[in-house]
Amino acid sequence: LHTIFMKAFIFRIIILFIVSQNAHSALTTITCDYDTFASVQQVEPTTEIMQLTFTVDTETSEAKVIRKNGISDVDLYPTGGGFTFVEVNERGNVLTTTVDIHGKSAHSRNTILDSELIPSQFYGSCDYN
Repeated sequence: LHTIFMKAFIFRIIILFIVSQNAHSALTTITCDYDTFASVQQVEPTTEIMQLTFTVDTETSEAKVIRKNGISDVDLYPTGGGFTFVEVNERGNVLTTTVDIHGKSAHSRNTILDSELIPSQFYGSCDYN
């Protein structure tokens, strides 16, 4: 009887290991660095690289963006030659990030601050891990 319980216990450990390995392998990370900034006034190099990191669960299609000030859920939309992440922040502002299959990316912010539209766009590239 003791042997049966041990075999069942070992089997559960093996299943948990396999499930955890599969769950881990379903996560894709995309790290984007933006070195050019465009506003209504001008286009210029950024003084500091802005970095966004996206995680995508390839089984559930759930996506998140990780930045210096926290983590947020984003929606993921495949396009003909890449994909777009869309985030609506707590103030209702829309942020989009589009990445093509070559890793080129544009991050757009359409924000309203003090009742004024402040559009901006960043250009850079992304790496897939």
